[in-house]
Amino acid sequence: MSNKDFDNLPEQPVAVKGVEKPKPAREFLEPYYKTLGDGTLKLLGIKTGLAELDEKTLGLDGLIVLGGIAGQGKTSLALQLAFDVCELGTPTIFYSLEMPKRAIFTKILNRLAQVKYSDILLKGRQYLDETRQDKNLLGESVDFYSLLTKDQADKLKEAKEKLTKASDKFYLRSRESKEADIDFESVEREINLIKAEHKADKVLVVIDHLQVFNAGENYKDQIDKEGKLITGFKGISERTGATIILISQKNKAGFTSRGLQTIKGSVDIVYLADVVMFLESDEEKKKDDGDLDNIIANFGGQVLKKIDLVIDKNRYNAPCKIELDFNGEYSSFTTRK
Repeated sequence: MSNKDFDNLPEQPVAVKGVEKPKPAREFLEPYYKTLGDGTLKLLGIKTGLAELDEKTLGLDGLIVLGGIAGQGKTSLALQLAFDVCELGTPTIFYSLEMPKRAIFTKILNRLAQVKYSDILLKGRQYLDETRQDKNLLGESVDFYSLLTKDQADKLKEAKEKLTKASDKFYLRSRESKEADIDFESVEREINLIKAEHKADKVLVVIDHLQVFNAGENYKDQIDKEGKLITGFKGISERTGATIILISQKNKAGFTSRGLQTIKGSVDIVYLADVVMFLESDEEKKKDDGDLDNIIANFGGQVLKKIDLVIDKNRYNAPCKIELDFNGEYSSFTTRK
């Protein structure tokens, strides 16, 4: 363009038909002020029942990644959050890509009743099945309280009532047959159907776990696959408004490197996830990478475990950690006192 061309340009910008300028910030300030809290905790996302987690994250919202090595209770924590969220009124979909329904229901009852997992499997029918007989499979008479104590039996029946009451809002897909052969399209469709059925603004979705989800065949390697999965679930969360928890396995190479790099596919997680958190035990902090197998073996044998929920990326707050106690016998997480 020559200098003569510049001389012919209009002094004032010419309005383009159909194109509007951005609105000044002043128009948004008053509505913004009304969204702020008044000193009482106002959650922006879904209430979980774990008070400190709600306070630190302002409620679960968007795309959340939960990582950790094997045996630290990732599934137990996610299942606890999912069921408690459901009890508080938010519809929940739990996609269990490795565990069958029987195991999921038993873990829920295990935590609610504080009755051993094995006791529920071996003796629970006497207390949970309305069609049961007062005889065992051998035809022998069974005293109602000979298998469990009265206190255990009463707690198990209370847990059954809670599970039954919440079950209309707790949706489950598990690994049996091809029930868990799901893809992005089916997940998004099911979220929208459940939102419509319950007239719900929010839905919680748990994917257990990310690495076994069907990403199709068009990817180069595992990292590329996980990048596509993170991108896909981020899109679903944004389009549907659902909060999605992705359980991710921490890889061996990233075991001793703290922070976001401990989770597979971490580059995409850093940019796309709204919250990234991982479970880390006291034993894990003390060991070198070469001791990973021993840590998993030793840690899995402990009943009571001290575990930190490390929140490395936090959409509404600073990174932090929450000190938890994990009772492996009852699949239960509580805030450490």
